[in-house]
Amino acid sequence: MILSVVLLTMFGIILASNLYYGEAAQQLSTGISSYQEIYGQDITYYLILIFVTCLITNEYTNGTIRQMACHGIARWKLVVGQYIAMYLAIVCILVLFGAAYSLVSTIFNEFGEVNFIALLGMSIGTLCMFFGVAGIGTLLAYLFKNGIAATLMGILFVLSKDLLAYLLKALTKSSIFTSYSFSNMRRIILDYTLSPKEVFICSGIFLAVGVMTIVGSCLLFSKLDID
Repeated sequence: MILSVVLLTMFGIILASNLYYGEAAQQLSTGISSYQEIYGQDITYYLILIFVTCLITNEYTNGTIRQMACHGIARWKLVVGQYIAMYLAIVCILVLFGAAYSLVSTIFNEFGEVNFIALLGMSIGTLCMFFGVAGIGTLLAYLFKNGIAATLMGILFVLSKDLLAYLLKALTKSSIFTSYSFSNMRRIILDYTLSPKEVFICSGIFLAVGVMTIVGSCLLFSKLDID
């Protein structure tokens, strides 16, 4: 509910500014550029991480995670079930928000030129980004079991972005780490002028991150006692 309220407030501010400032503001962006803008901002990923970490750590705080684990359900099923539910909620909310934001810009101006294949690749890549970031939030929540600690680490992850990539580049003298850093992969996915192959590679990396973090979360929850 909080995530929805935040996004609706942002949408209301955007719509109000377009109406208030008139044609000059309305023609600054097209439908496709609005799509790129909303999913290219850090706040989108802050919201995903906060949403995921708060929901899971709240289960620890209220003791409901203990109740569910004691009812004979396999712990990996519990983790995966939680993740699927959260991911679907994130996708529904953010996709609706992005679609509404793009629609407003399209109505006021135009959608912009982009071919269907590029748009499809960008959309699938965006869903893969959500998948990977939600997985990171899940792993942090099961690792720290504390809402404040997990949320702060999630925010730090987005803030630091390419810091780890540059450190690894300095240590290994390889540019592959900066080529596939978080912000660079996000830029590639949202840039519909690049080749589908680059978008496919970055989308695959985000998918792999999501899978690895969910497997890690299952292992953490299966091996560590519930407080």
